[in-house]
Amino acid sequence: MWAGISLCGLSLLLVQGAIAPDPTIAGGAGAVGSPGPVTANLPWGLERIRVPAAWQVTRGSPEIVVAVVDSGIDWTIPELAAVRWTNPCEIPANGKDDDGNGYVDDVFGWDFRDGVPADRRRTPLYWHGTFVAGIIAARAGVEGAAGVAPTVRVMDVRFLDSRGLFLTRDWDRLAEAIRYAVDNGARIINLSLYAKGTPPAVVERALSYAAAQGVVVVGIAGNEANPEVLYPGKYPTVLAVSATDATDGLAPFSSWGPEVAVAAPGHEVASLLPGGRAAQNSGTSFAAPHVAGTLALILSADPSLTASEAVDLLLESSTPLAAGGDPRFGAGLVDAGTAVAAASAAGR
Repeated sequence: MWAGISLCGLSLLLVQGAIAPDPTIAGGAGAVGSPGPVTANLPWGLERIRVPAAWQVTRGSPEIVVAVVDSGIDWTIPELAAVRWTNPCEIPANGKDDDGNGYVDDVFGWDFRDGVPADRRRTPLYWHGTFVAGIIAARAGVEGAAGVAPTVRVMDVRFLDSRGLFLTRDWDRLAEAIRYAVDNGARIINLSLYAKGTPPAVVERALSYAAAQGVVVVGIAGNEANPEVLYPGKYPTVLAVSATDATDGLAPFSSWGPEVAVAAPGHEVASLLPGGRAAQNSGTSFAAPHVAGTLALILSADPSLTASEAVDLLLESSTPLAAGGDPRFGAGLVDAGTAVAAASAAGR
């Protein structure tokens, strides 16, 4: 007897009597398949959610910080280095915790996997975090790849290991990573992660802390192709995103359910891989950063907006894809052009 499962883009065949996957794996990156070649100049996802229209108002403010809690980001890529967040209160490489936040020399963020500053990694990066960061904010430069908000700042908060996974013993580490992003000025946290079950209370408390501090956490519905949103997207403190394809249909892998707030492109979307090559891949992991980037543009157009006001604008401006708040799509397909125009008008 056999059964197939999909885990972090790897197809695993389980044969009765064979060795099962590590039972301590608690979750990982929400990608489907392996990256493939790019075939267009401007990514179709940006076109579909009307990002060029939003750029007529703003391409993003460097005062708006989006934290990517993921597998780490390759900052050797010039198109990402241009949007790298820098801790203004930390003096580089002096071996001191200048800002008193509990993290020594965290000039460019923190690597919670290796327990070191983000620029002093000890283990290889999984490609997923770089791909997510590129969708949010990559500057134009590599043909076929561009970010939604290419002049905001991206904070690197590494959590996933070199396989794009995390273990049951890592829950406290995830909670700490979320709190770090909040305490160091992120307005938005992109959490393109899934859990195989219900996380412990420490994670829920960290997400509630983010919400209480006015930080929007964008998460994923999951890639199980069934009507159940996975944690942490299932929490009410997380804006859960389902994935659409180029026809505005639900992507074949996307989970859905009443917790879905909004939908965004996630099927064969383009971004950057470590090393700087453009590629395309699929997953609700890549729908979420379209939403995080759009929220960054909304807050750039009117920085005085609260988190709830920004989310309301995002949802109210979305294009319904079905009648009556369909659980596959929530409010509908995100529309950056309309949302940013409304934010700009509100801020005048």
